[in-house]
Amino acid sequence: MPNSPAASITRRTFGAFGLATGAILAGCGASQGAPAPLFPMRRGVNLGNALEAPAEGEWGYRVELAHLAAIRDAGFDGVRLPVRWDPHMAGAAPYSIDPAFLARVDGIVRAALDLGLTVQLDAHHFEPLIADPDGQSPRFRALWRQIGAHFADAPPGLIFEPLNEPNGEAWSGARVSDIQAIALEEIRARNPTRLVVLGGPNWNSIDGLRDWRPPEDPHITVTVHYYEPHAFTHQDAEWLGADAPRFGRDWGTPTDHAAVRDHIAQAARWAQARGLAWQLGEFGVNASLPMTHRAAWTRAVREATEAAGAGWCAWDFAGAFPIYDRARERFIPELIEALLG
Repeated sequence: MPNSPAASITRRTFGAFGLATGAILAGCGASQGAPAPLFPMRRGVNLGNALEAPAEGEWGYRVELAHLAAIRDAGFDGVRLPVRWDPHMAGAAPYSIDPAFLARVDGIVRAALDLGLTVQLDAHHFEPLIADPDGQSPRFRALWRQIGAHFADAPPGLIFEPLNEPNGEAWSGARVSDIQAIALEEIRARNPTRLVVLGGPNWNSIDGLRDWRPPEDPHITVTVHYYEPHAFTHQDAEWLGADAPRFGRDWGTPTDHAAVRDHIAQAARWAQARGLAWQLGEFGVNASLPMTHRAAWTRAVREATEAAGAGWCAWDFAGAFPIYDRARERFIPELIEALLG
């Protein structure tokens, strides 16, 4: 994700397609023009800045089970749970996950599923793998062997997302596909039909889809994230320090709205031509911006995504781009209206 204290300060390159999300049901063979399948989570929330921190709570938020009920009661149908696993795994084979940490993740997953929420379990900030994909691939394989075995009996409402936002020169489309194939091999040993969410290179961008073919599998989807214009959504981000961008004006002109619709429409056409479902896996605006601007951008992206038939998952619940006010124990009215109004 782009909005945590540990996130890279490198500006993303999105290319002509803009940025949105696609979900591939590989091998479905849908004909051009046929109705695209739907991503099962239609209106979700990322539980960001919690379990993907080096230690939960270090970035200001710990997941509370009461928050899951609040999310369900507000009208959302799912949560994406970003988890940074590598600090909680052994550094040598068999690379065992810390049982206490796995139990913490399990408790959140089971509680959300019990509430009827779809859960997208995501491997976030696997920085050693991003830096050294060859050296870390055995550890990555062991990670998904353990996760796949642990959650083998979970209902189909649990979705796996093996790796968030691969990026950098080492991560060509072929490299991403190879790493994803490793995860799928381990997952399928115990979860033959569980839905798996995959993203392309270049930070899961639409532009990255051009250089990437997902592994062949009948039960996969593809995610892409949207934070455009980056200079607007990330301006004054404190974790970027002096490199935080400045947009220099208010967002919300007719041209701004048209750009959002065009980005989303291009992704929709790309997916429709291939008979693909799609999900907007992350989108949001830094909390430092005026609320009217945050709400206007959020509504524009959400409405364009829904008009294109896609599901979405807002970033984030109560982290750096919050839609929930923990001090008042309520959703921020302007943002809940922008998302669910």
